[in-house]
Amino acid sequence: MAEARTFPISSGAILVALAGIPFVELVAGLWFGDESLLALFIRDIVVKWAFAAVIVGMVVRIERRPLSSIGITRPRWGDVGAAVLVFVLGAASYPFTTPLLESLGFETTVGGIEQLAMYPFLFVLVLALTAAVTEELLYRGFPIERIIELTGSTVLGAGITVFFFVLFHIPYWGLGGALQISVNAVLLTLLYVWRRNVIACIIAHAITDIYAFIIIPQYLSQYI
Repeated sequence: MAEARTFPISSGAILVALAGIPFVELVAGLWFGDESLLALFIRDIVVKWAFAAVIVGMVVRIERRPLSSIGITRPRWGDVGAAVLVFVLGAASYPFTTPLLESLGFETTVGGIEQLAMYPFLFVLVLALTAAVTEELLYRGFPIERIIELTGSTVLGAGITVFFFVLFHIPYWGLGGALQISVNAVLLTLLYVWRRNVIACIIAHAITDIYAFIIIPQYLSQYI
């Protein structure tokens, strides 16, 4: 009976988790013509933490379920190893996808990374860690678990979350950049389905973003 009472709330929360950030991205794109520091801070830090807090609060206060029900459990060494593997596979995909998309006339993540390199180091680090924690809660742990419960289909849960994850990256990264990111989206989703541990996904996501947003720009700046 408890699950029946919370069914509409859980369904609505899935929509908020998956579509909340894309909606904010769309509105922010209309309101802010440039990628100002303030716009990024509000949209990609404050808003993401707010959505994540709403979802976690809903699980604990309304559903009255443990955080383990959305994959928040202590990682094992196997989870950490799997996270590192996902990072390596994702990073290895970019030397192939970048020239391919450029040959087809698409923009890539290079432009967005160059833009981020212009911001203060600490800001970019917070941006990367925020994305890792909040996006994995909103696009992996919570929605995958709840969609599987509602539909009984792991494939549907994984597919829907990948679609929305890629969708909300389009406003900043462009269609080509979002297509590149879709590789990471698939890998992170497979990681969650495999390990059922959102902390593993957070680790993989954090390493990926720190490598892409901080380490690569710092390395390239030495040769420019």
